[in-house]
Parts: sequence; structure tokens; C-alpha cells
Amino acid sequence: MIANTDTVHYLPFSRQVFRFFPTLILPDDAARYHGDNERIGVEDYRRVVDFYFRLMQNADLVVELAPERQEL
Repeated sequence: MIANTDTVHYLPFSRQVFRFFPTLILPDDAARYHGDNERIGVEDYRRVVDFYFRLMQNADLVVELAPERQEL
């Protein structure tokens, strides 16, 4: 699910704003977002927390770009 809820507030500060929610969303789940009975399963919540924890832990790793990609 790609959303534009909170990320719109970060756009003035960075061109690299990613809209990503690392969980499985079924059609019935999507209908509940920002509506009545909004919720996420316990196991999905664990996966989301684990994903973002790992992302933050690894965000400062140095990655060397191949010579042809140095302009990035």
C-alpha cells in the first residue's frame, strides 16, 4: 500500500521520501485504514516494528557505489 498521509509533511525537506508499509494487507484490511475499527494484526505489527528497527540500525552503513553510479 503506497500512501500519502504523513509523508506529505516531509516533502519540503527531502526528495527521498519513501512510502512503504512492510506488511501484508488484504482487501478487508485496507477498508479499515483511517476508518472505523482501524487495526493491524499482532504478527503484522511485530513485522513492521522489526523492519523499521533493522532499517534504523543499518541506515548509517557505508555503501560504496560502482564507478558508473557515482553521480547518485
